[in-house]
Order: sequence, then structure tokens, then C-alpha cells
Amino acid sequence: MFLYTQNEFVRDIQAVFDVKVTGIAGPETLLETITLSEVLNRKHPAIYFIQRRLFALGYTEIGKVNGIADAKFTSAVKRFQSNNGCIANGEITARDKTWKKLLGIE
Repeated sequence: MFLYTQNEFVRDIQAVFDVKVTGIAGPETLLETITLSEVLNRKHPAIYFIQRRLFALGYTEIGKVNGIADAKFTSAVKRFQSNNGCIANGEITARDKTWKKLLGIE
């Protein structure tokens, strides 16, 4: 497992969504999020950083960090969602609880 801190993750996500990069997520960052899944935006640049963060948090079923939402991505997201009181559907829905948990807002 490699170190990839919350602050680094937030900075990377803010850069991807063209939000002021502070390393601290708030309403402005959340507002710019989009839905990510195997079906929607499966190759969006944010996928790579979510994969890195999930792997760093111990969701190693993510496998290779390659920036593509696939079955392994869905499996890791579902387990993250289940462990964090989110609807475990494998989809990271725009401005929803899974994003809030990933960004450290909630």
C-alpha cells in the first residue's frame, strides 16, 4: 500500500475539476463533482485519483491504478460505500454522500 493523503487527494480532485486548489474540500469542490461509474464517465481523469485514494485506504481490490472504472473499481467503491454508510451501488454520484466521504466533508 502506498501513502496518498486526504490533502493530496483533495488537491488532485480540485485540479481536475478546475476548482481553487487548497487541499480542503468544501461546497465549491463538491458542486463541481460529476457522476463516475463503469457506465458514466468511466475514463474521466478523476477516476485515477479515486483509485489511488481507495488503494491507499486499503481497498486493494481496486487492483492496478489505471484511470479506468471497471469491475474492480466498482467492487472497491461498493465496499467503501458499505463501510461509510452510503448506498452501495458502485457509482459515485455527483454531489452525493460518497463524494462527501471521499473528500472528507462528511
